[in-house]
Amino acid sequence: MVAISDSLTWQLVGQNNSFMKKRNGRSSRTGAVRFSSEPGNVASLSTFKFSGIANSKATDFKVGTDAKGNTFPVMLKKTAKGGLKEIPLNKNFRGAVKTINSQNQRVDLSSAVKAKYDGIYKANMVKKSLKKKTVIKAGRN
Repeated sequence: MVAISDSLTWQLVGQNNSFMKKRNGRSSRTGAVRFSSEPGNVASLSTFKFSGIANSKATDFKVGTDAKGNTFPVMLKKTAKGGLKEIPLNKNFRGAVKTINSQNQRVDLSSAVKAKYDGIYKANMVKKSLKKKTVIKAGRN
């Protein structure tokens, strides 16, 4: 496989790829928004900064299961050879955030990476019934 630069990769796949979701605005003021569902994109925005395809140092999360069927978050990190390294985050929240800080290759995306992990952690806690869903009341009742 030929190694090409990140900027050239973005020029090739930036305007149109299979992961892009284009949403038009409702008026001329709002404009169109381009989202992306590609692996490694922590903010789900179709920009060079957040792209998991065009950046050689990308971080992503998925949910893994162990032999007993318990679920836990797993951090995916691109390696120098082009593969993915899986780092299980089955610790408490503070320990997992320390691991994320030490393993994160992109300092400019640290807040987005932590926000994505926080969402996965909270969803996992609701699924395990350790935390109840918050009920949003509407109206005066």
